[in-house]
Amino acid sequence: MKLVGRTMTAAAAAVLLGVLTACGSGGSGATAGGTAAAGQGTATATTSAGAGASAGAADPSAQTPSAGAGVPTGAATGGTPAPGAVPPGGGAASGGAAPTAGAVPMPVWSDAATPLLDYKAVLQLMPDQAAMTGWEQEKRRVDPTDHSSTCQNTESCNGKPLSGEARFSSGDVVARFLVDTLPTKAAAQDKLKAAYAAYGDATRYHSVALPAIGTESRAWQGEPGGRDGWGIVMRAGTVVATVTTEDGSVDTATAQRLAVLLAKRIEQAQSGRAADAVLGG
Repeated sequence: MKLVGRTMTAAAAAVLLGVLTACGSGGSGATAGGTAAAGQGTATATTSAGAGASAGAADPSAQTPSAGAGVPTGAATGGTPAPGAVPPGGGAASGGAAPTAGAVPMPVWSDAATPLLDYKAVLQLMPDQAAMTGWEQEKRRVDPTDHSSTCQNTESCNGKPLSGEARFSSGDVVARFLVDTLPTKAAAQDKLKAAYAAYGDATRYHSVALPAIGTESRAWQGEPGGRDGWGIVMRAGTVVATVTTEDGSVDTATAQRLAVLLAKRIEQAQSGRAADAVLGG
């Protein structure tokens, strides 16, 4: 009996050991399987992330925009415009200021010391109808500068400083030409200062920067003759002259051309030539 009991006990122990061994083997397999699965998941995630990064590098649109992104081609970025680009306002990209429209060409002026004290020469230099196409002559005369008398003939005025005046109209516009001849340039310079002073009232006139006409000149806009217009005072050697317009519609170029006409005729007379310059010529 004792032997049978020991045999049964040994058999039971063997069965129990087998069961325990089987359980232990299953747990280890589960653990290994879990570890393998986790490793596979990690590898998959890593591979996916790497693939995404590679795709981003290959496709620029997937990258973060740079600081310059969104600026259209040709937009101002502070650099030099492309050749031919037109800056705001429509002006040329380079090349300096555009030429002034209607600019009046200026000859090279002299500073003659020749006095003009001859009645016929002074009368001839005053603009006439032939010189003022499109204008109507209203007045043209020469007198002694002091206006003490009226020149009745050549002999009564020759050898004296003389004053000439001519007046023309075109519609409502009136243009006047005034000339004073002096025996010397020094006397003409003194006369010029007095002529400038006539435009010293800043409430009626404002100065305008224009190229010199004759030896020296100044220009104003304001109320010559009581209406808006121009006043250009100049010296040509021994002669002082003033050109005025009475009407605000006279533009800068027209005022300049009128003054240039008179200055050219003065210099022609000073050189002994016939004074035949014409408006715009």
